[in-house]
Amino acid sequence: MTTENRLLSLENAFVTLTDLAENIDRRLDTHDSWINRLGEAQAHTEERIAALIDAQIRTEEALARLTEAQASNERLLGVLTRLADARLTAVEGRNG
Repeated sequence: MTTENRLLSLENAFVTLTDLAENIDRRLDTHDSWINRLGEAQAHTEERIAALIDAQIRTEEALARLTEAQASNERLLGVLTRLADARLTAVEGRNG
């Protein structure tokens, strides 16, 4: 192999290495972009999860209030039923 052929071979190898380095740089840039987008998506997901947790807490609090209201309504209905029964018994006693 002549010196000129060796020099040409080295030049070709250098061009190939340069192309490979540029390709790796593009791939790294792409991966960096993906990682950044994944980080943003993760942050958005965490915000949404926090919002869902807050909504769940509010729902549970509202359900507790509804349960208390239901129990109160049932007690009042019991009192009203007893009063109505007593009133009906009194009316029937007068008419009987």
